[in-house]
Amino acid sequence: MSAGRADAGATAYLPLSLAPEVESRIERFLTLAGVPVITRPIRISMVTDALASGFCATNKAVCHQVRRDLAPYLAPAAVTAAGVEVAATQSNSLTQANQHGAPMDSPWLAYVNGIGRFGEHLLLSVGAVGNSDRVTPTGTMVSAGADAIQLDVGYRDHWWSPFRMGSMLMSTEAATMPSITLSNVVPFTGANLRYEVFMARMSHSDHIEFNGGYTSGNPQLFGFHIDVEPAPGWTLGLSRIMQYGGGQRPSGFRDLMKAFFNPSSYDNANSSLSTDQEFGNQQVAFSSEFVVPLRFPISTYIEYAAEDTFHSQNFRFGSSALSAGIYLPRVTKNLQLRYEFAEWQTNWYVHHIYQDGMTNYGVVLGQWGAQWRYPGDGVGAQSHALELIWDLRGGRQLDLQYRTALNDNASVATLGYNPDYKRAQELSISVSQPWRAWELGLHVDGGRDEFGDSFGRLGAFARFAGPSLNAHYEVPAAEEPAESTEAEVAQRSAAGARRRVEGFVDVGVVSSWIDYEQDAGSVPAVRTTSASAHLGLGVRRAFTQNNDFGTRIEFDSADSRMFMALRAIDFRHRFGPHFAGSLFFGAARYEALTPAYGWYGGAGIQWRELLKGWDLGVDYRIGDHMARNKTPSESVIIWPNAFYTIQGVSTYISRRF
Repeated sequence: MSAGRADAGATAYLPLSLAPEVESRIERFLTLAGVPVITRPIRISMVTDALASGFCATNKAVCHQVRRDLAPYLAPAAVTAAGVEVAATQSNSLTQANQHGAPMDSPWLAYVNGIGRFGEHLLLSVGAVGNSDRVTPTGTMVSAGADAIQLDVGYRDHWWSPFRMGSMLMSTEAATMPSITLSNVVPFTGANLRYEVFMARMSHSDHIEFNGGYTSGNPQLFGFHIDVEPAPGWTLGLSRIMQYGGGQRPSGFRDLMKAFFNPSSYDNANSSLSTDQEFGNQQVAFSSEFVVPLRFPISTYIEYAAEDTFHSQNFRFGSSALSAGIYLPRVTKNLQLRYEFAEWQTNWYVHHIYQDGMTNYGVVLGQWGAQWRYPGDGVGAQSHALELIWDLRGGRQLDLQYRTALNDNASVATLGYNPDYKRAQELSISVSQPWRAWELGLHVDGGRDEFGDSFGRLGAFARFAGPSLNAHYEVPAAEEPAESTEAEVAQRSAAGARRRVEGFVDVGVVSSWIDYEQDAGSVPAVRTTSASAHLGLGVRRAFTQNNDFGTRIEFDSADSRMFMALRAIDFRHRFGPHFAGSLFFGAARYEALTPAYGWYGGAGIQWRELLKGWDLGVDYRIGDHMARNKTPSESVIIWPNAFYTIQGVSTYISRRF
């Protein structure tokens, strides 16, 4: 981008969960350009940097549309987003997924946002999001800063996850909170390190336990996120949020740091801490996204999250969640496909001290599926989300979404009775048509909630879509690439050879031994052994002459029960043309009486090109202290959970393609 470049100082942000047509175009463009997105709202500077890459030389039409979408954000002052929707609804107070707390039966929705620049380093944004329940000044904030640090003060959204349809920690499920945020505009070092830290004020609560009774006030929410891109297209992230303070409960910075660095000693219930001595409530998530630059690009992403530590150990978790997703930005030229899966154990978004839970105005801060349950019930659940976006001629767009969630009736012990949950399902269809500077369209929602009650919503909307062809905004033109010399062509060819991408399928056998502890510290571990078939599906990319990174999903059976592992880090070093060694790390799920989750890792060796396109591999792997919640019928001596340590050796043939 030329004059008026948005990343020269303070950067603005794209709307989040408000303008789906613009958001889908931007996310598609970034994935096609090989840029992982692990935090949102998306910075305008991130998009302009991607536009300046070599991607636009061969994708001019995509980049031209993105430049038009960005044009208002590059002006000295402009309305950047606006929209209104009116609807006929069926009476049901179910919360709309990721719509800032809007109920399904709200007859109207509206939003607006605009920006004004005051030099390179100061930016004022003014906005609001409204529905029949409340109006929140979402997007209203002052931003000041430069490349290394930007300060945002106001109602700024936070979405910390590579998942687009649901995030375990922070999303737009609930109304936006007022916050102070620090982050960097330009990544640090060659690893592209990014950070984001915020302090927010939650909604008022009268149910904060303290001193044998209750105190009233606004709990605070502290958030910390860091991510790195160790290789192009691959990002690893760590996120923490901490709920504390409110009313008479302690809220000092020193106590916050103690609980942040040593949660098992200062922030979780144990025999040495009373409820009043516990600092608060916190959650953590580890995430990975890998963008594969194939002819049909793929973005794969996983996340391992937890609501609590496990057995007073800071790096083992007792209330876990495991999520996986895949995004295909170009199934065909005009078709996008996204699928996301999430499963979590009990105790998410509820807490014995903050009895309104990790919520804002009664709506969970994270996963939409956890809102579909009886209020205050910390039941475990599983959700699936599927989205199909079809870009039609003339700028029209069809957006089809399907969501389903099922709560685990076997684990609902927190209410004292079984609410008899049903499978909740929602089908959403949206059709839009550009008209001048607007997107006009219809939106239909329908389905059944977690109790089997039906809901329906038919809405008509108008959304500001950016400047029309004759608008006064100047759309910066793409710079035409200069002709390459023979040396530059040869250099790019060599770099392309080093960065080749390959998919593969592993088929073989695995021998496992399982240590099961029904109640750690009081019942001795029981060891069993088993053998089963092994199946793996993965993709890897060469980043240097001898080093590859990738991701992989594996399926086995341990003691006749499904064992599934997700490798967030799958590293391979090639020793010459025939031998290689590997190290891998991620998370795993074991299908026990209730699902068990834990860290997963190991090492392996490989004989490459056993036959052309075929490799032979041997891996040692371990699923370490995989914890599960006990069912109501199981005895509890000390702990309400049990865990498994599953080790094994897999031998397999790998077919590359």
